[in-house]
Formats: sequence, C-alpha cells, structure tokens
Amino acid sequence: MLFSFIFSSFLLALSPGPDNLYLTALTSKSGKFSGVSFLIGLLIGCLIHTILLAFGLNTLIIQNEMIFKFIKYVGVTYLIFLSYGVYRTENSYDKFEDYKPSENFFRNLKKGIFMNLFNPKVFLFFALFFPNFLFSEILSFKVQILILGLLFILITFIVFGLIIIFSDFVHRNFSKNKNFKIFAKYFNISVLMLIALLIFFSENNITLIY
Repeated sequence: MLFSFIFSSFLLALSPGPDNLYLTALTSKSGKFSGVSFLIGLLIGCLIHTILLAFGLNTLIIQNEMIFKFIKYVGVTYLIFLSYGVYRTENSYDKFEDYKPSENFFRNLKKGIFMNLFNPKVFLFFALFFPNFLFSEILSFKVQILILGLLFILITFIVFGLIIIFSDFVHRNFSKNKNFKIFAKYFNISVLMLIALLIFFSENNITLIY
C-alpha cells in the first residue's frame, strides 16, 4: 500500500492544480526565493492537515457545516484580497524587491499556510485520500496517518521543488521583458481567482465514518 500511496502522490503533485499553478505563477513573477518560502508554507499547512486528520479533528470540521462554510468564505475573501493586492502593483517587480528578504520570506510563508488551511477542498482531500492507504494492522490509525502525511510532504517538496527550478529559469530569463511582466501579473491574478472560485463552489456533501 505504501508504494501505491507514493505513486499516487507523485501523480497528484504532477497533475495541474491550484497549488502548483500558483507556485508557477509566483516564482515566474518574483523568483525562487518567493517560491521556496511559499512552498514551505504549503508544507506546513499539509503537516497541520495531517495532524488534524490523525487526531480526528479533520472529521469534526468536515461534519460541522458552520465551520466548513466559515473556512470556505474566509478562504475566498483572502484570495480576493491577494488578487486585489497583485492588481494594485505596477507592472514591475520593484515593489516586491523592496521587501527585505526576511519580510518577503514570512509574507509568502503566511500566504502558503493560509491558502492551504482556508481551503476546505484540502480538508476533504486528506479525509478521503489518506485512509485508503492504511498499511498496517499493528500500527494505530494515528501513527499510520502521520507516516503517510510525512511521505506526502516529502513527495510534494520534491515535485514542487522541480517546478520552482523551472519557473525560476523563466523568471531569470524573461522578468525584464515588459510584456512578460504584464502577463505574469495577470496570470497571477487569474490563478488566485480560479482558486477562489473552486473554493466558493466546493460542497461538503460527504459523510465520513472511520
């Protein structure tokens, strides 16, 4: 089961989705430092989701319609806020480069964490995907979920790290081009709004029984 989980996780990380699309957009626009800090935020979010699932809190959140909707609407509002912030910037990278490295790091780190934790589809994904790959009759559910979560984080780090390398190559070779700056800006906005729409129309129509 572990091999099947690893293989499935690689396929999921490679398939186009909101997280890797935004990582591509952000890194192409602002460089690898921004991409890496955002990725670390995503991975922290994945670790939190893993812990919530292992201790049964993920299930409680999904089964409570009020909490689920609260997470959904906060997530949508946050993404619209980010989109507006990108729209307000000029078609250059100067504003982003004015941030000190530490400020830029924590700015994108928080973005990665918040985008992960305020996306109810991620709660559903962890609750539906991970329990299918329990691999031991000796280890407890909690321990197995933590192991699967760490494997998932490692695989995501490897695949998304390759995406950062490719996107940084694009950034270094095209970031001075005026047309590319405009394209990168609106691609960034488009991805954020796409994620917001996906979250807004997400429905909690499952019942989880472990």
